[in-house]
Amino acid sequence: MTVYNALIIGSGISGLTLGLKLARKGQKVCLITKGELEKSNTYYAQGGIVSRGENDSPDLLVKDIIKAGGKLVNKKIAREIAEKGPQIVKEFLIEEIGVEFNKDNGEYSFTREGAHSIPRILYKNDYTGREIELKLMEKATNHKNIEIITNCMAIDLIDNTHHSRNPEERYKNKEVWGVYAYLTKERKVIKIFAENTILATGGIGYLFKHTTNPDSATGGGIAMAVRIGCEVINAEFIQFHPTTLYLPYSNERFLISESIRGEGAEIVDKNGYPFMKEYHPLGSLAPRDIVSRAIFDYLTKTKQPCVYLDLSEVKKNYNLKERFPQIHKKCMEKNIDIENKPIPVIPAAHYFCGGIKARLNGETGIKRLFAIGECACTGLHGANRLASTSLLEGLVTAFQCGEHIAKNKTKLSEKRIKQIPDWIEPQGGLADPVLIEGDIENLRNLMWNYAGIIRSSKRLKRLETELLFLYNTVENFYKENKLSKRLIELRNIITVARVVTKQALRNKESLGCHYITPEREGL
Repeated sequence: MTVYNALIIGSGISGLTLGLKLARKGQKVCLITKGELEKSNTYYAQGGIVSRGENDSPDLLVKDIIKAGGKLVNKKIAREIAEKGPQIVKEFLIEEIGVEFNKDNGEYSFTREGAHSIPRILYKNDYTGREIELKLMEKATNHKNIEIITNCMAIDLIDNTHHSRNPEERYKNKEVWGVYAYLTKERKVIKIFAENTILATGGIGYLFKHTTNPDSATGGGIAMAVRIGCEVINAEFIQFHPTTLYLPYSNERFLISESIRGEGAEIVDKNGYPFMKEYHPLGSLAPRDIVSRAIFDYLTKTKQPCVYLDLSEVKKNYNLKERFPQIHKKCMEKNIDIENKPIPVIPAAHYFCGGIKARLNGETGIKRLFAIGECACTGLHGANRLASTSLLEGLVTAFQCGEHIAKNKTKLSEKRIKQIPDWIEPQGGLADPVLIEGDIENLRNLMWNYAGIIRSSKRLKRLETELLFLYNTVENFYKENKLSKRLIELRNIITVARVVTKQALRNKESLGCHYITPEREGL
C-alpha cells in the first residue's frame, strides 16, 4: 500500500510549485487534478504577478494591499509576502523555472493595475498565467519524484475519526490521511494515502452565472474542508472583475485584463463619456470593487446592457496585437475590431478573497491537512484583493508550505490506514444529467441575482431558504445514485454557496467587495 509523503490536490501555481519544492527535497509526491493538468485559474490569469518595481519597497506594497483590502488585511501576512515574494519570483520563477516576462532594452518591464501606487507588476503580454503554468508543468511532469494523475477528482478527505474501522480512533485528535478520489474516465473510486494532504484547489467563480473562471472552479477543496470540520472565513468577500467581454446572447465572459486600464484605457458609456470619475477620484483605476459597483449602478440607471473600454490612449504607446495578443485574438474572433472600436464589457465573478483559514505555511486547524492559494485564506486580501497579488500569494504559500513539510517529517503507519474501508457505491444507477445540470444552472442564477455585486438582507434570506431546500434534495440524490463528475461538483457547489450566503447574511457592514444595500422598498 503506497503512502506518499504529500498528496497535492490542484495543479495551479500553488500546487505545481509545492510539488516541485517537495520533490527536490526527496519527497514522494502525488499530484491530482480533476481535469487536464493546465486547467486552472493560473492558466487563465492575464495581468501579471507583483514583484518589486523601481523606487518600490515592502512598505509601499503593504500600504497598497491595506488600502485595497481595508481593515481586515492580516498585516503580518502582508508584510511577509511583500518582503519574501519578489525574491522568490526572481530566484524561482525566473532563474529556476525559466519564466520569460516582458523586457524593454534588456530590463524587465513593469505595468500598473488598479489601486497600485506605482508600476510593479511583471507580465508576459496578456497571458502571464499561461506562461507560468506551462513552465511549471514542464518541470513537474519530468520530475521522477512527482506522480501526476489527471482526470482524478477528490470526493472527500479521509480522516481517522470518521472513516477508520478502529473505534479508538474517534477519541484521538482528527487527522487527514488522504482522499477518496474518483477517476472520471474509468468511473472508479480509489483511495490515495499521504502523510500530508494539501488543498490547492483554487476558487469558486463557477458558483455564479457570470464568471471569468474556468468551469473547474467549483470550490471542491473548500467543500471537502467544510465537511471535515475546517473553519472557512471571509467567505462573503468575492471579488467581481469589472471588465469581462460582453457578448449578447451568451454567458461566456472572457477576462479583459486590468492591465489594459493600467496602460491607459478608460471605461466609458456608449457615448464615450468617462463616467467613472463621478464615482471615484482614481476613475478607471479605482479598486475593483468600486469599479464593478459603479458599472453595475450605471447600467441599472441607464438601462444599457454594457459599458465600454476606450483604448485610444493605449494605442498611442503600444501595438495592441503585440501587447495584448490574447485579448486581440478573442475580440477579433467575436467580430469586435478593437483597433477601431471600444470593447464592450460587464462585471463578472472573479476571485475568492476568503477560504479555508490557514497560516502562511498552509497549516489548517486539522493535523496533516494544509491549504494554499486561492482556496485558503491567510488574510492577505482582507475584504478586497489588490490586483495581481494572487499569483504572488500562491507562490509564497507554496514555498512556505514546502519548507514546513520538509522540516517536520511525519510518518503514517500502514497499520492505521488499513482500517480505512473501500468506497461503497450506492445501488442506484447513474444520476440523471438533466436534473444535475438543471440544479447547477438554477443555483448559479440564484447566486448571481441574490449574492452578486450588490446584496441585500432580503435577497440573502431568500437565497438561504432556497439553498437549504436544494441542499437537502441533492444530498439525498447524491446518496442514491452512482457517482459522476457533475454530481460531485453539484454537491460541492451547494456546500460552498451555503457558506458564502450564511457569512454574507451575518455581515451587516458594507466593506470591500461585500456590499449591502440599505433596507428599503423593493430590496
